[in-house]
Amino acid sequence: MLLRRLSLIALSVAPLTLGTPSSAHAVALKCAQGGVCVVGNKGPAGGTVVYDAGSVQWWGRYLEALTVPAGAGRPWSLQPTTSLYPNDVTGRTHIDAKGIGFGRTNTTSIVTQSGVGDYAASFADALVLNGYDDWFLPSKDELDAAYNTNTVKGVPKVVRAPYWSSSENSANYAWYQMFQDGTQFTDENGVGAIVGIKKLTRSRLHRGSGFPSLPFQMMAMRSFPVGTGIAPAQSAPVLTGRACTAAGPCVVGDIGPAGGIVFYDAGTHLSWGRYLEAAPVSGEGVGLPWKRLDAIDARKPVYCDSKGLLARVKRVQAKAIGMGQINSKTIMKAYGRGHYAARYADAFVLNGYDDWFLPSKDELNVMYSMLSTAYPRIGDYARSFYWSSSEYDFNNAWTVNFKDGQQFDREKWLLPDAVNGVKALRVRPVRAFG
Repeated sequence: MLLRRLSLIALSVAPLTLGTPSSAHAVALKCAQGGVCVVGNKGPAGGTVVYDAGSVQWWGRYLEALTVPAGAGRPWSLQPTTSLYPNDVTGRTHIDAKGIGFGRTNTTSIVTQSGVGDYAASFADALVLNGYDDWFLPSKDELDAAYNTNTVKGVPKVVRAPYWSSSENSANYAWYQMFQDGTQFTDENGVGAIVGIKKLTRSRLHRGSGFPSLPFQMMAMRSFPVGTGIAPAQSAPVLTGRACTAAGPCVVGDIGPAGGIVFYDAGTHLSWGRYLEAAPVSGEGVGLPWKRLDAIDARKPVYCDSKGLLARVKRVQAKAIGMGQINSKTIMKAYGRGHYAARYADAFVLNGYDDWFLPSKDELNVMYSMLSTAYPRIGDYARSFYWSSSEYDFNNAWTVNFKDGQQFDREKWLLPDAVNGVKALRVRPVRAFG
């Protein structure tokens, strides 16, 4: 059933109308009928639309997802110690396979490798739901889109448990997401790491998280309408040595207007800008806490419930690309003066530019994927944890481990502690332009 498409998903995403030419009022089709969709709508196959690319891409435009309880408790594959990409010397295939649009390709690769059997990707590939048989196991970023939509919109319905993605991290490890809090793991470099997790049918117990070991759940996903082409060439970020201006055009690896390294291009101007550049290693802060240490967040929180928008929803929104500067201002408004991560980034000045900020979780993740994992590496990053500006809860904030890209919540007050083995957390300022 690999990569099969029903003719129904070839419906145009442009608004369609029903009725005869003499109809006084044309009626636009709903998303479920093949019309334009917004995140949270019911899709054509009965799932929830969890992502909209804005226009048709090589894989389609929309992603719809639903939880399939019958698929729970299965291993990731039947080849738990063999990489899907044994010739991926630079690691770029593994990086790309985490992205939006790669769930179907990943699922194909897993099923091709493992063949017939009872495992997560095979179960998703064999699904026929509501007349559609083109379901797949979502990639890491696609799965995160489903988590975010559930948190903000309350749909799709989920089990508060771990879910497999289709993204491999290495020969023995694959990405999964905890739908209790959104954390994304591979377990590869954790304390007491085991030989591998692809063979597991339930998550490991993470000490200190409070989450029990539970069976891996199944999130089935499909894309629609039909895409416009083939997958892009493998990413290959390099330090170009070329300087670009605030007006652009810029590419990843260029030297930005302030002297940093460009690591993201949105493709068009957005409310926050178009490009993101990361400060050079000389601008890195080391050993800073996330918060002002004498602040009590429970009394004066960074995010509060407000009319129509809960604090937990604000925290999910704060993870997104384009939110770093907004987050940093929100943090500084709550904490004021002091020696902490967001304040350090805000005070940073390079080549006359003083508009730096602490990147959001997703901005920091892209920085890791494009610069730290480049071959050769760009930007001289430590194989350590970096603070994002995205809050997890009163006591914790999101970090990205630049050793492998795993994203963890860490206590806001963490400082280097050699006695207890706590290494210095780092800050890499970012600025937006274009």
